[in-house]
Amino acid sequence: MKKYIYSILMAGLAIIASGCSDSFLDKSPSDAITTGEAITSLQDVIVANNGLYSLMASTYYYNSAMFLYGDMRGDDMQPTYWSSSRSFHSFYMYQHSTQNPNNGGLWGRPYYIVRNAWNIIRAIENGDIKDATADQLDNYKGQALAIIALCHFDLTRLYGYPFAKDNGESWGVPIVDHAIGFDENPERSTVAQCYDFIIDKLKEAIPLLSSAKDNGHINAYAARALLARVYLYCEKNDLAFATASQLIEALKNNGDHYLVNREAYQAMFNLDNKFGPEALFQIANTSSSNNGRDCMAYMLNWWGYAAGVVTDDFGMFIRQRDNDIRNSMVAYEEDGGSGVFYYILTKYPGSGGYWTTSYENNYTVIRMSELYLIAAEAGLKNGGSDRAKALAYLNEIAMRANPANEVSDADFTLDKVLEERRLELIGEGHRFFDMLRNGKTIVRKGGKHLSGAPEEINWDYFKCVLPISQTQFTFNPEMPQNPGYAPR
Repeated sequence: MKKYIYSILMAGLAIIASGCSDSFLDKSPSDAITTGEAITSLQDVIVANNGLYSLMASTYYYNSAMFLYGDMRGDDMQPTYWSSSRSFHSFYMYQHSTQNPNNGGLWGRPYYIVRNAWNIIRAIENGDIKDATADQLDNYKGQALAIIALCHFDLTRLYGYPFAKDNGESWGVPIVDHAIGFDENPERSTVAQCYDFIIDKLKEAIPLLSSAKDNGHINAYAARALLARVYLYCEKNDLAFATASQLIEALKNNGDHYLVNREAYQAMFNLDNKFGPEALFQIANTSSSNNGRDCMAYMLNWWGYAAGVVTDDFGMFIRQRDNDIRNSMVAYEEDGGSGVFYYILTKYPGSGGYWTTSYENNYTVIRMSELYLIAAEAGLKNGGSDRAKALAYLNEIAMRANPANEVSDADFTLDKVLEERRLELIGEGHRFFDMLRNGKTIVRKGGKHLSGAPEEINWDYFKCVLPISQTQFTFNPEMPQNPGYAPR
């Protein structure tokens, strides 16, 4: 069968995480751009700022690992049997231990970015930059603060239990709140403390940021959208709804960002539509700067590695919705001449459509459709006068996909919102987190699910959060480990 060829080719490849240490004080990942040294001019700030995004555009973070973590640990996507050398295979199998955390780089990479971001802020606050305007410095400081918040948010949802499980009282992650030295080892904070810090940094960033469209960078609109998402995750539904709905209404008068219509939906994800109107923050790749075959698009493409596919359960679920435009995101392909077919996600196509491969796809961290769905979920949970407006936001997403999809007030439930999130955001790293933060159980049975993988996962399963790596206790022996994992 054709996929055996890929199995042989991949056998000699290193695991994705092999080049990325778990220490958040690593001095230089292989693709590091920035350092804390010699930031003394506006050009230095620009280079250092671009370096933050370059570090984010890595296999170890937002070019693969973060998105695939959120999808492969859920019930809508899975690895193929020939993909065992890939880190997201471990995500799916929940093969995590303190000795082998199998975190795909999702500890050292975000913390390294945070350290570099604080170095930029320190240079700005120390008055080291003499050739920039106040607005320029404010904008770059705002970007650094927003990136610090985003990295801490991701770390908190990776290593800390969902806020709703215990009102944020369990352990989150160490908060890095300044430009730390290599001899500093912050203690773990609680999940609630982490969210307070994240919210504080985003609220500090937003008034500093420019609202001008800045492709591949965080602007004020992107930071506001991220703040709405954070509020949703930590059960501040009134603030999540207010933040999301106010931003939606503001962007209706802005020509840069809007929901694309049904006719433009499929093309929204095409390679030639980078930084389109729905993208509030998108990770940039180019033909000369990309992760090659380690990027998510090549991993998922049937003509690439085909290392990840849509589960049979989700494939049948979406394909039964005949007139739903989101059907265009899933194809059905035969594994050679075996008679065995797989559902394939086509969301990251090459220039010739999904049957061609590409290394330079952009990946969207947050887009307009998610903003509408945040408002829908938060408004539903908040209830009262927010409910009707929240339902209207949900219907803008549902009825764009198919005008016959209108959701009635009687059918406006959390399960319905999660269904729309499931359909709209597959392949964008949300499903696992959506289920866990709402106290739902992920069920993975039947179809082509791999043997040995857990069939049911909820927030009581200790491996629903990652372990702190054994290496961290060399630096900080008193740091608590997540429950259920072997003691340090």
